[in-house]
Amino acid sequence: AADGGDKALTEEVLRETDVAYEQELQQNPYSVRLWVAYAKAKAMAPERVRFLIYERAVKELPASYKLWRMYLQDRQRSVKDLCITDPAYESTNAAYKRALVFLHKMPRLWLDYIEFLMKQKLITRARRALDDALRSLPITQHSRIWELYVNYIKEGEVP
Repeated sequence: AADGGDKALTEEVLRETDVAYEQELQQNPYSVRLWVAYAKAKAMAPERVRFLIYERAVKELPASYKLWRMYLQDRQRSVKDLCITDPAYESTNAAYKRALVFLHKMPRLWLDYIEFLMKQKLITRARRALDDALRSLPITQHSRIWELYVNYIKEGEVP
């Protein structure tokens, strides 16, 4: 009975925490700091809950590199132990594509996305993403992409 009581108490505390964050977000929905704090507070919540908070955050602040990066890293961690054909991988790919609509000048996001595609053995999509990265990024950032491109070709899985 003590475990049930502890669990109920924990859920009550979480609900109160959620209410506090939600009230503050109603007054200041454009605060990156507040969304980050909320996401960190819900780090142990089910992924469905975490992803919903991140989706709301990036909807309010679509150009926030910090929020997208946290969200995408969380999504990658969530699929780490799944088979690469699991639909969760495609959902993560879609999240990367949405992030890159707003943050196409961020080489780190491109590199993470391309490496993620390579891990899934999506050769053509990885090549297209490499090409898109080179088109989107300023020439001063190309060396970072070319390094990955050369490794991609050397791996021998390129048709």
